[in-house]
Amino acid sequence: MGIAIIAGTRPEILKLAPVYRSLNTAALEPFWIATGQHGDLAEQALEAVGISPDITLTGGWDARSLTELSAGLLSQLGQWVEVKRPQAVLVQGDTASAYSGALAAHLHKVPVGHVEAGLRSGDTNNPFPEESFRRLIAPIADFHFAPTRLAEKNLRLDGVRRTRIWITGNTIIDTVLQMADQVRAPDVLAQLKPEERLILLTAHRRENWGNGISDICRAARSLVERHPDIRIIFPAHSNPRVRETVEAELGRVDRIHVVAPLAYPEFIAVLKVSHLVLSDSGGVQEEAPSFDVPVLVLRETTERQEAIDAGVAKLVGTDPDVIVREASRLLTRAAAHRKMASRQNPFGDGTASARITDILTRELGKPNSFRQAS
Repeated sequence: MGIAIIAGTRPEILKLAPVYRSLNTAALEPFWIATGQHGDLAEQALEAVGISPDITLTGGWDARSLTELSAGLLSQLGQWVEVKRPQAVLVQGDTASAYSGALAAHLHKVPVGHVEAGLRSGDTNNPFPEESFRRLIAPIADFHFAPTRLAEKNLRLDGVRRTRIWITGNTIIDTVLQMADQVRAPDVLAQLKPEERLILLTAHRRENWGNGISDICRAARSLVERHPDIRIIFPAHSNPRVRETVEAELGRVDRIHVVAPLAYPEFIAVLKVSHLVLSDSGGVQEEAPSFDVPVLVLRETTERQEAIDAGVAKLVGTDPDVIVREASRLLTRAAAHRKMASRQNPFGDGTASARITDILTRELGKPNSFRQAS
């Protein structure tokens, strides 16, 4: 068979969908394996990008620990790789699905392509467990598709050979630009008044569970109290550890709308009209600059330092006082907002998937060229 694409979370699906389409166009016979790691969120994302998986794993992953999840995925993916014997396996990013898929392929001596390779925060606890997963994939990957020069540098510092690294841009920009004219506004946007500015808030990272999410919610309350011309939309993650805290803290606060996770076209519709984003998400740091929307990153570290260096994002952590101060600065100082909003997106131009397809077409045609020396 052709090239197996393994994806289980919403970000993986959104970032691998344009690669899948590009590979199809090039007649490389991509084969989609859905791990189901994100359950309903994954189904929602697959519908948004119009992909029907060839194989869907079963496991009830939502209730599993990280060890049970990883072990279960490795076992099932290993069986499929052994049966299908793909020409190569593509994984994306830093999830349990990505690591388990890469390891399953490696153990069956099938070449591994890592999309969005080389991101590093330098701290295995932030974000956890993503920083560990992406570091663990690097030694067993054969194709390292780095989104930026900084990612390439990180891989070189990890000992990856230069000839196995290709700078491609980030594939999420492909998806964002392809969907920009196909978005659909969610009902909640109808409540935004003409004189109001919208803040998009997202928070779900494991390291922020508990006190971090509570502090972020406190900051949101303070912002709407201080700025009567803003409205906040918070698509709260379905994980009970997140959802219950958010509902308890913000469920009845005027001008804050806690909504279910938005389908991606709806999310982009909200992002496009936002004045500011507050988020602990990695992907939003890549997406928002395409629409000239500044991002305050609700984390202590980021593996997307390019956004910070380019001036399109700023690290603020989860201290409510810091969040309110930095958000208020952008809400009250037009020049400060304009400075962050007018920078070029450092993550690509929307052609990353075509580059990856060209590389795989060329490299897979070279006998034994893909396997790294030990």
